[in-house]
Amino acid sequence: MVLLVIDTQTAITSSRLHNFIGFVSNVEQIIEAARTNKVEVIYVRHDDGPGSKLEKGNPGHEIYDKLAPSDGEKKTKGQGLV
Repeated sequence: MVLLVIDTQTAITSSRLHNFIGFVSNVEQIIEAARTNKVEVIYVRHDDGPGSKLEKGNPGHEIYDKLAPSDGEKKTKGQGLV
């Protein structure tokens, strides 16, 4: 069993979201429950490529600090719809 945390990057996860505080709180609780129960947490990041806020190396590509991975948790690039 794994928990996928998808697209929680700073360019996407911002106070502009509806119920932002509730969203962050809920995701934090889910991540903590997974960690407590030894469920692997994998972070999937979106990358729109060169020039986008989500491009690797751009600050917007980084995962929102309150939802950031712990040491040893995996980060991967999303591959789109299959």
